[in-house]
Amino acid sequence: MLDFACDKALWKRVRESDELAQHRRELKALYDEAFKTEPRAHSAQEILGKDDNGLWRLQFDHLQSSALLALIYPDNEEYYNSLLKAVWAYLDDYTWAPLGHYSMQYYGKTPEDFDFGLIDIFASSVALSLAEIKNLFKDRFPRLLIDRITYELRRRTIEPYLTREYFWEKHDNNWTAVCAGGVGGVLMYEAPELFFANQERLHKSMECYLASYKDDGMCVESVGYWAFGFGFFCSYAMLERELTGGAVDWFKRPKVKEIAKFLQKTFLQRDVLVTFSDSNVMQKYFFGLPHMLRSVYGDEIEALPPDLGLVVEDNTHFNFALRAIIYYSKDNLSDGVKSDVTYATEGSSYFFKRKGDYGFATKGGNNGESHNHIDVGTFILARKNKQVIADVGAGPYVDGYHTEKRYTHFNPSAYAHSMPFFDGEGEDSIRREDVVVHYDEASERAYMDIAIAYGKDFVKSVERSFDFAEHAITLTDKFALTEQKTITERFIAISEPKMVDGVLVIDGTHLITEDKITPSVTEKTIKGHIKGEYSVYIIEYELPKGASEFKITFDMRD
Repeated sequence: MLDFACDKALWKRVRESDELAQHRRELKALYDEAFKTEPRAHSAQEILGKDDNGLWRLQFDHLQSSALLALIYPDNEEYYNSLLKAVWAYLDDYTWAPLGHYSMQYYGKTPEDFDFGLIDIFASSVALSLAEIKNLFKDRFPRLLIDRITYELRRRTIEPYLTREYFWEKHDNNWTAVCAGGVGGVLMYEAPELFFANQERLHKSMECYLASYKDDGMCVESVGYWAFGFGFFCSYAMLERELTGGAVDWFKRPKVKEIAKFLQKTFLQRDVLVTFSDSNVMQKYFFGLPHMLRSVYGDEIEALPPDLGLVVEDNTHFNFALRAIIYYSKDNLSDGVKSDVTYATEGSSYFFKRKGDYGFATKGGNNGESHNHIDVGTFILARKNKQVIADVGAGPYVDGYHTEKRYTHFNPSAYAHSMPFFDGEGEDSIRREDVVVHYDEASERAYMDIAIAYGKDFVKSVERSFDFAEHAITLTDKFALTEQKTITERFIAISEPKMVDGVLVIDGTHLITEDKITPSVTEKTIKGHIKGEYSVYIIEYELPKGASEFKITFDMRD
């Protein structure tokens, strides 16, 4: 499989392509940085209980950069020898699943308790990476290394999958696609007969994954987890289509096509993607997946050039980095990010709009979604290639971030989102009926009622609407409360707001309230999942007592 990736002519094209020059430079920079530290296997003692992603990220960087550079420059002995070191380190590792990914209770209390049959999103990614690298270098690797890869794939991936069931097989988020996609890919490479014997089981997992999407293809987990989960799904689907000679083709499903279009809808501006949920606030364009999808769906997929904010880090997993290269073609590019488009479907919890020189996104949904943030009704306004009203995305995955302590962290809490608060209280984290974002095309108005997200009897309705003009957006909130409460409207910014002639201005955007309310601005230092410490600015407008409406215009005329 992926036989064309073994073609020397392909790698000659990659080596000589002007369009991929930046990609080669970034791979070399990644390699130089990663190999300041020699690849080595990690023992249980140094890994056990650590809540740090640094070890696995460095190993992924070792493997990705050395493997791709050894393919691009086959005569370079340094890259090849570095790849050998990276592969041997993985083969000798105590585990392919970093123990910090889960709580200590899940794994056990001592190294002796560790379950070698654990398959998580990292173990499955490593397994698929090694299976594909073994295939790509089958004529260059020494026999001992080939045999050891085969042995470890059977011990750590194939045999455990055949002898037990995993929670992620019936899950409803990216884990199902990543784990089942990784395991399925390994089976296709290493033991096709076992793949066909377990094909129905793998299909059931993929059906669970697809069921997490509505028919409009919107991903509630965030654009980052769309790329992660759907990327593994597509890698699996392409391999299965090839192995079965087209008899099984997931890409023919209308729903899969809609999911494939999700990324291009989330572009608010050239370098700004929608960062709802556990996304990276600095998220850039995913280079490889759209090019692979364009090879399936043609012009319906917008595949942009690699100079559009390409960051190798976004292709941390080898199967993505590989496909970013082998499916790229300069003849396969879209014109760029389309302007003046609206993405709205009746029944959707997401709404995206690009108009003139700004981009906008808002969401309904519920507060019990996968990778949930308490954020029903929040929104993003992008202008001048940055977020003006921002969604800060994921916080650091530490200190119970994925447990009942989740909403004690700022990033996923209500306080990190632009929405109304009553006596200082925002929405809660209870999953209730989905809030739907409606859109009236004639009046260019998006609207929803977010009251249900508060779970308070005194909140009868909170009608939130957005009216779009060429250089302005007007937000209107109308409240129906049965008790008098202090209503505070909160907005989040990443750039520092400035007061100019009595009006708050953020990067040239003027925040004009109908009642001329003077806001308070508080600076707060936070951390992102990927990004380090940075400042956010909390803007609050306290409404007069008894007010039942708040209106603010984001005027973008400099």
